[in-house]
Parts: sequence; C-alpha cells; structure tokens
Amino acid sequence: MASPARVPNVAISPCVKYTLYVLSFLFWLICWAVCGIGIWALVERGDNVRVTSYLDFFTDPAIVMVVVGGLGVILNFAGFVGALRENCCLLTFFYLSMILIFILEVTAGILAFAFSSQFYTAVDGVVEDAITNYRTDGDVTNFIDYAQRTLECCGGDGGYRDWSLNRYFNCTDSNPSVERCGVPYSCCRIDPAVTDEIINTQCGFGVQRREPVEVSDIIYTIGCIDKFLLVVNEKSYIVGLTIFGIALLQLLVMLLAFILCRQIEKEFDHYAEIQKAKNGVNRF
Repeated sequence: MASPARVPNVAISPCVKYTLYVLSFLFWLICWAVCGIGIWALVERGDNVRVTSYLDFFTDPAIVMVVVGGLGVILNFAGFVGALRENCCLLTFFYLSMILIFILEVTAGILAFAFSSQFYTAVDGVVEDAITNYRTDGDVTNFIDYAQRTLECCGGDGGYRDWSLNRYFNCTDSNPSVERCGVPYSCCRIDPAVTDEIINTQCGFGVQRREPVEVSDIIYTIGCIDKFLLVVNEKSYIVGLTIFGIALLQLLVMLLAFILCRQIEKEFDHYAEIQKAKNGVNRF
C-alpha cells in the first residue's frame, strides 16, 4: 500500500520562517563570540577573578560578557532551532523570553529617568568601585584607561580627586606609593603638536594637591559620569536612533517568532482536519 502523501504547508510562510532563522542564527554566532572573549579574559586572569558583590557584575567587563553572551546563546539557539524545526515550544520560549527582556529594558529606562538622582548615585558607586580595583584587575585597568582617553575625563563624580580611592594614588601622608596624590596617565591631556611616541606616564603626579584651575592644562578635570552625560546630550539623536534601532530589531524578532508559532498551530489544525476527513471516508 502506498504511503500517504505529505500534507503541504499551506499556513507556514517561508519568508517568516527563514528570516527568523537567519537573524537568530547570526545573533547566536555573535553571542558565542562575545561569550568566548569573556571566557578567554577570565582564563587569562586566573586567580585574579573575584566576585564579592553585585557590583562586580557591572565593573568586570569579562563577567558581563560571559553572562550576556551566555544568555544570548541560549535564547537565540531556541529561536533558530525552533524556526528550522518548526517547533512551537521553542519558539514560545524564545519570544516570551524576549518579551520579558524587552519589558525589563523599558522598566529600567523608566526607573532610570524617574529616579535619576538615585541612578546617578548607583552609577557613581560602580565607577568608584572600578577605580578602587584599578591596577589589581587588568580588564578594569584597560577599560578605565580607554574610557578616560575616549571621553577625555578623569575619575567619577568627584573628578580627578576620586583617584584618592585607589591605594596607589591615595593622597595621604601614610601612603608609601611614588604615585601618591597622582592620577593615571590616561587622565592627561595630549598635546596634538607633540609627535613623540613615548608616553609620559608621570604627567599626573601630584595633581591632587592642586586646584582644578591649576591643572586644567595638564589633565582632564571633569568626571567621567558628567562627561558621559554631556556627550549623550550632545549626540542625543544618534543615541536615540541607536536605541530605537535595537528596540525595533527586538520587536521584529519577537513578532516573527509569534507569527511563525501561530502559523505552525494553524498547519497542525489543517493537518488534523485532513486526517479527520480521511478517517470519515475510510468508514464507508
């Protein structure tokens, strides 16, 4: 007896299915790369890895990359496998998780706006914790140096004097460090007329003892939090377009997963109707 012919897909759109598959697969690869870089950084640091509070998840770039990358790997795996295998359970898990993440992002944005002063204080606490760990954590050191050079800033809310929180730059008489009352070289202004490739790592020595007006030509005196907010305000349209683009992409992926899941359910119903009709004919 010949086997029954496969019921053709009358409800599932190839465009929806493979667009979701391609997007989820690309994001899956990107998340693997992010997670891999984070793991490599943690392995390279060895015994220097420490997690003592929730702040470590914000001040340690390697841990953030592993957590975010790992979460993205799991979610996007469910997305592209669910699309490829037309599995409604995986797709439901995928789009519900994405909806939850989207809601958390929106909630965080609203809370940050509504409680801006508390949010500012929390961010300043994260920055101060990072300053404290400068020189003891290579990733934090590189991140702070990059941020201060890029934003042309120094320290946190308290400006360059925040560096007294670090034991190497602490400005007390009991500190035996030769860098006492100084700041990292990444706080120093770079003279565009100087083409010497040798970095003057001592340009910030002793600046904490002096007033901002006296050192403004040597180092950046504005704190990195204030400078970051200033840059965001100056480039608000770019920031707005970026946030809108990310949100739109998230909504697109969620919508595709939801639509594909409904199409799969419709396909199952169509198949069940055909089987029911065949069984009815076979009785006669």
